[in-house]
Amino acid sequence: MKNNELLIIGGALLAAIFLFKGKAASSTSGSIPFISPFLSMLGKAEAKAIDTLGSNIQTLQSVKESNLGIAQSILDQERSLADVRISQQQTELDKTQGYIGSQQKFAASGAFANIAPQGFTGQGLLGKFDKTFNFMKTAWTGEKGPLSSVSVFPNFNLFLTERNRGIIAQQAQYEIAQENIGKATEMVLRQQGEIDRLNEEYQTRFGGISRYG
Repeated sequence: MKNNELLIIGGALLAAIFLFKGKAASSTSGSIPFISPFLSMLGKAEAKAIDTLGSNIQTLQSVKESNLGIAQSILDQERSLADVRISQQQTELDKTQGYIGSQQKFAASGAFANIAPQGFTGQGLLGKFDKTFNFMKTAWTGEKGPLSSVSVFPNFNLFLTERNRGIIAQQAQYEIAQENIGKATEMVLRQQGEIDRLNEEYQTRFGGISRYG
């Protein structure tokens, strides 16, 4: 053979050998997976990060629950203090309302208008009646009849009798009771207003536990 032909045949054999080795290597690499050290480290880091995140979430939840517990304790304490002040006001309010009830028992005299001169109140007429009675009791001699025949007014018959005084006294007591009720009612409004203010103050300053959640 000529030299050129030998070179051609030799090159073909070398190419066949390299081709065979390439297929073998390809087959071998396909059966054994390639593992990158970088990817392995990345996977471990991700797993650690997930574990750390879960731990942090649990810690934060624990802190939140602890803080809510402290907040609830403070709220309970402030609520107790507010309730004490409210209870004090409520006790006074109950007393005032009880007093109003006691004054409402006094009724007006239905006969007062029949014996009283026009323009007189029960209190005013009672003062006039007693003043006249006390004066006449010492000055009256009885020559013109019993003291009960004497009138408080010269031109209006209002005799100094126990019945008339009882009617006037009942009306006077009713008028006094109505004045007392009016004053006590104003006090009730102030006391109830203070209770409402204390409740509102607590809600404004502290509110409910949801505010701190």
